[in-house]
Amino acid sequence: MTVRWVRLLLWVTALVAWSALIVVGLLLFGTGLDKTFLFEPTGEALERDRVGKILIFLGSVALFLAAVWARLMHTPIWACALVATPAILVGGLTLFFGSSLLPHLSALVAFPVALAGLICGLVLARPLLRLGSTGPSGAVQGQESD
Repeated sequence: MTVRWVRLLLWVTALVAWSALIVVGLLLFGTGLDKTFLFEPTGEALERDRVGKILIFLGSVALFLAAVWARLMHTPIWACALVATPAILVGGLTLFFGSSLLPHLSALVAFPVALAGLICGLVLARPLLRLGSTGPSGAVQGQESD
C-alpha cells in the first residue's frame, strides 16, 4: 500500500467516525426527549425526566465535539454551525426551560439542520492534502516528480 492509499483510508475512517458521532448525538437527543415527555409528575416520571435531561446534555456535548472536529477537518464554519445548532437549541432550552415543551418543538427544526450539517460536512470536508489536487505551483500534490 502506498502512502496515498493510507492517507485516503485514514481520511475515510475519520469521516465515518465523525458521522457516527453526529448520529449518536442525535440518538441521545431523541431518547432524552422521549424520556422528558411526561403528562403527570409521578415519582417514576420524574426519574425518567432526570435521566432524559442527562441524555440530552450528553447529546449536546457529542454534537458540540462533532462541530469542533468538523472545523479541524477544514469544513466551512457555516457547516460546523449547522452541526452545533441542536446542541445550542435543544440543549440550551432544556437547561433553561426543562419542564416545558420548547425543547421538543425546537427539535423539530434542529434535527433536520443537524442532518444537513452532516451531509455538508461529508461533501465539503477537506483533507490536508487532497489526492490528485493541484497545489499553488500547479504541480499535482501527493505524487512524486521525476
